[in-house]
Amino acid sequence: MSLHIRAAAPPTQGRLRQLILESLPQLLGNAAQALPSTGHLPVDTLVAVDAYQRLWVVSFTTHDAGRVLLDGLAAQQQVRDLMPWMRQVRLIGSNIEECSLLVLSPELPAGSLELCRRAGVDWRRLRFLEVNGELGLLIEPGEATAAKLQPPMQTAAPAPAQAAPNAPSNGAPNTPPNTPPNTHGKLTPMRRDTTKLSAEEEAFFQHL
Repeated sequence: MSLHIRAAAPPTQGRLRQLILESLPQLLGNAAQALPSTGHLPVDTLVAVDAYQRLWVVSFTTHDAGRVLLDGLAAQQQVRDLMPWMRQVRLIGSNIEECSLLVLSPELPAGSLELCRRAGVDWRRLRFLEVNGELGLLIEPGEATAAKLQPPMQTAAPAPAQAAPNAPSNGAPNTPPNTPPNTHGKLTPMRRDTTKLSAEEEAFFQHL
């Protein structure tokens, strides 16, 4: 069966939420599941537990990258405040102590890479495709951050998240060589060389 793939217009916010819910196994691992709505979270966010029982807020938009970040940070703080209650009603395990943030938007604004480095935010680019008449998602790091960002879960499927069953598998992010797997949902800082510099080397670098 031949594939007919073309770019598609952004869906409504409600349809985008449904597509992301269907794509959770590709985003966060096969055992990932969404949690019931708690509190008064922004409408463009959802809460999920990944395959390793880590808690995530997923904030998503079809157009406003600045707003989706603010909504995601607000939802993340609300979920952190609700975690004792969520443990009490057994929505999450007693071992879950933190909540990570995943932001999905068609464009990555200037400064998003620095934010990811400093705040531990995982920010990914959304693409909308129509595959044989069915709408699907392509979720990938932005061009400027492809070499720096890692998937939230290294155990997730290597293909980008797709709602359509026959969506293409190209575009999946590659982990940079010699980079340790990210097992905590945050970017891992590079190790510094511990070799001691000579007095001449110290003087040279101080004058740079």
